[in-house]
Amino acid sequence: MAQKIFLKHGNDKETVRLFPLGGIGNVTKNMYVYEYCIDGQIVDILIVDCGIGFPDEAMYGVDLVIPDVTYLLNKKEKIRGLILTHGHDDHIGALPYVLPRLPHFPIYGTKLTAAFAQLKLKEFGVNSQIREITTSDTISLGKFSIKSAHVTHSIPDAANFIIKTPIGVFYHGSDFKFDLTPIDGFPSELGKIAAAGEAGVLCTLSDSLGSERSGYTLSERVIENTLEEELRNCGGKFLFTTQSSNISRIQQAINVGLRHHRKIAFLGRSMEQNTEVARKLKYLNFPDEMLIHDKQLLRYQDNQLFLIVAGSQGQADSGLFRIARGEHKYVKIREGDVVVLSADPIPGNENAVHALVDTLTQAGARVSYSEVLEGLHVSGHGSQQDLRLMLSLTKPKYILPIGGTYRHMIAYKKLAMSMGYSKDQILIPEEGQIMEFSQTSHPRLVERIETDQIMVDGLGVGDVGEIVLRDRKTLAKEGIMVIVVPVEESTGRITSTPDIISRGFVYMKESGKLVDQVKRVVVQSLKPHKAGISDWHFIRRTIEEQVGKFLFKETGRRPLVVPVVVEV
Repeated sequence: MAQKIFLKHGNDKETVRLFPLGGIGNVTKNMYVYEYCIDGQIVDILIVDCGIGFPDEAMYGVDLVIPDVTYLLNKKEKIRGLILTHGHDDHIGALPYVLPRLPHFPIYGTKLTAAFAQLKLKEFGVNSQIREITTSDTISLGKFSIKSAHVTHSIPDAANFIIKTPIGVFYHGSDFKFDLTPIDGFPSELGKIAAAGEAGVLCTLSDSLGSERSGYTLSERVIENTLEEELRNCGGKFLFTTQSSNISRIQQAINVGLRHHRKIAFLGRSMEQNTEVARKLKYLNFPDEMLIHDKQLLRYQDNQLFLIVAGSQGQADSGLFRIARGEHKYVKIREGDVVVLSADPIPGNENAVHALVDTLTQAGARVSYSEVLEGLHVSGHGSQQDLRLMLSLTKPKYILPIGGTYRHMIAYKKLAMSMGYSKDQILIPEEGQIMEFSQTSHPRLVERIETDQIMVDGLGVGDVGEIVLRDRKTLAKEGIMVIVVPVEESTGRITSTPDIISRGFVYMKESGKLVDQVKRVVVQSLKPHKAGISDWHFIRRTIEEQVGKFLFKETGRRPLVVPVVVEV
């Protein structure tokens, strides 16, 4: 349901409404919606990106978080298309979960972006095709006319979009930095961005993640020198990990390995899949004879191997995690091995990464990561000078910082004000807030869409909510006590004393007295119903309350109490 913020609309016949379904106030789950309206009625909808987010520490057992597209479900026929800025999961990863809920419409991305997105859809059996675009193409989707501008990021083929509408131009400046010496040899198209600015930009949506860092973000090329030094001091296997979509950095690692005549192997499903796609499209280049697979690893000495492994975030099911635990069939960590982590932990993954480093170190490896060695990771996001340059090129009338937390958005606001922009020109919306733009009026908030955290747990999408998370939290912190009540099927009468099962709460063999007391509490709560019980829902709730109060009084803890009725 939409909550009205300002009911009064302007007098403009044509407007564009813009709002985030993710990517505002958080770094991930990027998804933005543009709506072209006539007399307040939606005519055309354009979507930009469809990414996943990552669970926080309170989301026990949750794998991913995806945008809530409920708002779009009754407007399906208005959606003209979806465009993808680049191939990172926080911009394309939700496609397999979201697209089955929406009608078929054209989806566009540059070559590598389209290939990575298609790979994800194929993996989930989603029958949608991603159309490939080049920087010379113009896409027409309803009243939206879109051109892409190539920008440098930590993945090749990243794009910003110049979106022309009847009321003005929006520059959608998702993740970027201005790397003048990119690994693939294709710097950002500064001329095209500047030309858009000269023609007039109504609003620039700009990456804000680096707004607290001074200067320019370093080039990706600084990493290669650091890897070179690390490999020179490695007498055993060399293991390198980064995000599996970070193709430019993987190419640098390969370059270093080849200079030292080491065989290259990719380990981990995501790393194998992404590098295979990138190599087919010529974004990764190396001789065929230098690549080896699985069983071939056993044919070579440790000092002949350069392993590029998935698992830079300490994921429990990743290739690097299995190697660290000694569970990999062909790779064992030994003294003399070097492991390089070339990725900073995503917020929330710090503990998992540190645990991985500890396990690798204990196994005998020397582990290098950005906290202890500079030059192993550089951001793919522009720092303050990059952001200033983008504003200078696009010269927008209004600015909307995206892709960062609120502290990044506020830091960006201060940066823009230092360049002469007023507070009124810098828009700081919240997720779900709809901003309306017109040719004659200042942008205004017109509605707020209520959005939920849509959590993915295994194969379940959206079936884990606050109640389930609360129970999981209780299980993790306090444990569970199951109370089994046997009743006669024909009469509903209790046939014997309840059985008690405890897991994660107390050790049954050493807590006999407490268990007996719980049984008595249950019996007392059932006494008024000796003749038989018909309303078991009420009885279960009574047992939960009575036992819960007793256990808290006796132990100061609140385990999850689960009464179970067994008919005999």
